[in-house]
Amino acid sequence: MKIKEFISVTLLIAGTTIGAGMLAIPLVTATAGFVPAMVITFFVWVFMFVTGLLFLEATLWMPKNANVLSMTGRFLGKKAKILSGSTFVFLYYCLMVAYFAAGGPLFASFIDAIFQITLKGWAIYAIFGLFFGLIVGVGIKFVDRVNYILMVALFVSFFTLIAIGNKNVEIEKLFFQNWKTMLFAAPVLLASFGYHNVIPSLTFHFNQNPKLMRYSILAGTLIPFVIYILWQYLIIGAVPTNVIEQTMKAGKPITEALQAITGIGWVQSMGRIFALFAIITSMLGVSFSVVDFLGDGLKMKRYGKDRFLLCLLTFIPPFILVSLDPSIFVLAIGIAGGFGEAFLNGILPALLVWRGRYKDKLKSSFSLFGGKITLSVILIVGFLVMVLESIHIYKQYIQ
Repeated sequence: MKIKEFISVTLLIAGTTIGAGMLAIPLVTATAGFVPAMVITFFVWVFMFVTGLLFLEATLWMPKNANVLSMTGRFLGKKAKILSGSTFVFLYYCLMVAYFAAGGPLFASFIDAIFQITLKGWAIYAIFGLFFGLIVGVGIKFVDRVNYILMVALFVSFFTLIAIGNKNVEIEKLFFQNWKTMLFAAPVLLASFGYHNVIPSLTFHFNQNPKLMRYSILAGTLIPFVIYILWQYLIIGAVPTNVIEQTMKAGKPITEALQAITGIGWVQSMGRIFALFAIITSMLGVSFSVVDFLGDGLKMKRYGKDRFLLCLLTFIPPFILVSLDPSIFVLAIGIAGGFGEAFLNGILPALLVWRGRYKDKLKSSFSLFGGKITLSVILIVGFLVMVLESIHIYKQYIQ
């Protein structure tokens, strides 16, 4: 296993994981308190790490360039293929909508500050989508290089925020606990730990090396786990509860409330820089995998004119949706995690491996511990998260 490849894959997984979902995490965990937030974050990380390994196991049974559609069609049949395909489109377009909703205005504010060009309305999201659509259109090598730079900038801006904001953390606020609301944070956390979509692309790009992928998945998900804990420590401990509640009701990312930590305007600006990098790194991984997915489903090439058309199909639908409703951020993240991630990156990998191991008797380069018991627990947890999100949507938007 080459160190350079390990770092590259790890950062791509971490970059895909750390995204717009992070900007919603404190909004849904603050009502439970910091200790319950740590507990539910840990269990969601374990769940998503384990299901990532299952997804890798299923990927290694497939021929090169296979994706979710091919995998589901082979192991679970045509109906399951249609269901997984529909869920994939639903999930990742929800995430892309969230990225546009949170990232577009941030990107526009930087254009205004640097070039004194003020963008308004749909133009904000059009320029945002065009700029990053071109990056994805070039291919994985360019995405990889851009991701390196952005991840370094993300870490610098994040730890700068932590260093500044730590002085304003009120320790007594961290001891508040309301365990009853803890589980309702699971859907947003699932969306925040989503990286499974890049596993097929990375597995085949790096010559189907199971050892490289296993260690990269572990390291690439541990980095977001640590960052998410520190992030919740900062927000829950330093931002007034009423400010968090107001931000939640407005459907905006938590970075809009960062000025409340110190009252200093540039702290909010630093928060916006961090937020933009977090969104971009995740969006690059997600959009790259959507291009691969659509190419697999539509039997199109991943280069030339076909890649251009695939990029249009990836970026135009979320652009239209967010132009119609710019305040859709928190709702899009919750639905993505509660339904899309729970099924596609929880239930589906368990079903694929169950069929491959116990029905088709396929041999694996490695097998996850626990056998049928582990797979059964994953299936139950996946269904439970979908139920929780259904209850949350009913109480929040329907009742």
